[in-house]
Amino acid sequence: MNLIPSELAAIQEHKYYMSLREGREVSIEEAIEDFVEKYRLDWLREKQRKDSEEQIREIEKHKWIRSSEEGHDIGSKAASEEWIVRYAHIWREESESLQAHGFLEARLVVGIEEGLHIGPVSKLAEIALSHDCDMYVHRKGMQFYSFVLNDKGYVNVKSILSLLQLDAAKGEELEFIASGAQAKEALDAVAHLLSRWEAS
Repeated sequence: MNLIPSELAAIQEHKYYMSLREGREVSIEEAIEDFVEKYRLDWLREKQRKDSEEQIREIEKHKWIRSSEEGHDIGSKAASEEWIVRYAHIWREESESLQAHGFLEARLVVGIEEGLHIGPVSKLAEIALSHDCDMYVHRKGMQFYSFVLNDKGYVNVKSILSLLQLDAAKGEELEFIASGAQAKEALDAVAHLLSRWEAS
């Protein structure tokens, strides 16, 4: 299933409450499965309703601006058609951006000579576990992933086994996304690690 940012954000929230309910850290895979089985259809209906209302508001604003410019009421039909042609794609991109749903992004190049082996991988997982955030990583061509977001597979950075399957060599670019109170600090720590990791 190919998630979109708003859906991943809803699943993250679902994961949080599932973890509270079960008294343990629920995995993203468990949260996705439970969300899809029990809540996704209702969530999609509600999202469609909210999106429609928001688009109507945007069209009304556009109608007011264009009517002011023209000096007369251009009418709802003309305003709708013009907004769809000029602005609908921009509105969709902005409303479904990662940033709009609380995710920070970082594209980082592996600077470690030996690539991502057990040492840096363990440290990456430690960074994710020690910060108040959820963090996922994508590598082009990866074979294993926890979920697909915007046509890209991601794995949980908190999982050492998942990170080892990345098999990222020096010079490869990794795409990280993170959400939560300490997402920026965690991404900064990851950037530092990938560029300056040294075995202790």
